[in-house]
Amino acid sequence: MKRKISMILAIAMVLCLCLSLAACGSSSSSSSSDTGSSSSSGDSASTGDTTESEYTDTYTLIFTNHDSSTSVGELYCETVLQEISDACGGRIEFQYNPGGSLFGGGEAVEAVRSGLADLCWNATSITVGVFPISEFLNVPLQGIATAQAGSKILMEMYETMPEVQEEWDEFYVVELQGNCEAPFSFASKKVETASDFSGLSIRTAGTAQSAYVSALGASVSSMGTSEVYEAMSKGVVQGMTNDWHNIDCFSLYETVQYCMDYAVNTTSCFIIMNKDTYNNLDPEAQAAFDSHQNYASDMAGFYWDSMRFVTGDKMEELGVEIYTPSDELYAYLTSDELTEQMTNWFIDYMDGFGYDGQAIYDTCSEIAAKYIDEYSPENVYDADNPFYYTEWEGYDAWVAANG
Repeated sequence: MKRKISMILAIAMVLCLCLSLAACGSSSSSSSSDTGSSSSSGDSASTGDTTESEYTDTYTLIFTNHDSSTSVGELYCETVLQEISDACGGRIEFQYNPGGSLFGGGEAVEAVRSGLADLCWNATSITVGVFPISEFLNVPLQGIATAQAGSKILMEMYETMPEVQEEWDEFYVVELQGNCEAPFSFASKKVETASDFSGLSIRTAGTAQSAYVSALGASVSSMGTSEVYEAMSKGVVQGMTNDWHNIDCFSLYETVQYCMDYAVNTTSCFIIMNKDTYNNLDPEAQAAFDSHQNYASDMAGFYWDSMRFVTGDKMEELGVEIYTPSDELYAYLTSDELTEQMTNWFIDYMDGFGYDGQAIYDTCSEIAAKYIDEYSPENVYDADNPFYYTEWEGYDAWVAANG
């Protein structure tokens, strides 16, 4: 028996959705469905020790992503979701809607919450204030400088902190991940001293980045990544803090001459599912998602860290100079004064949501300390031995390595 989890909406709701999508420049399939709806069981009789599945229901789930169809971000999502489908005999089919074709980055979480989509990939720098504790990764100068470290930290935060579990409670969390670190990139001016930041307008993402860049003496211009190419090309902004994966996804390397290889911050990202959708899957399909949670997070860390080489290669082909800050500039960028300022920013930010900000910060920092050294740039990156996302070996290899 075939069962589809899709959107079955009343005519008025469909018309409303179509008008809404037209207004934001998105398009969607003309077929309607009821995301996460229940149906009769498709279980077959148990056959004892047989290796064949006792479940026969099939599912079609709608996935939305604002990254382009050719981006590594979309490739990652499609690859890991296919692994999950394979784990339950291919009974889950995903309808992919990349490039914001169904919902933009700012709309996706609400679309999943309301059931207009089943799953999405997104970032907390886009959904500021929705998952505030998880924004810890976004705060500069916390020592988190690789996606692999960020992924380990964020998953342990989720697994051990009730407050983090609560902020994700409306969704089924497929995985949480750290994204690439974000270097400084500049259109035409090579920033080599602290005073070089003065007078520059720098694009930032999210409030944490903005607070840091402002403290450096530059002007802050917050905008979506899709707007950055034009803004950099026309001189509206002279620099940007965009992670390696976004620089590649939106071809932003074409707009810069200099890239400072310094990790401003990482970003917490996620794949989430409508909770009713998950609850209406049979136990075997649910188990396929459950068993891949840490795998998907670790895979994301590897993929995003490899983008430092993937994007770096493209930059070098175009003549972009990738450079490391001098010791003097690095000392300024990571000074105790700025570190304290960013720490206090996060504590105040948590206080604003009614938490004990100091306690939340201390717990997050204790978790981060377990992984920062092991997954430091010095241990993850080796300029003589670059790695690429194509080298990820898959679920079986991950299970063998992780016991």
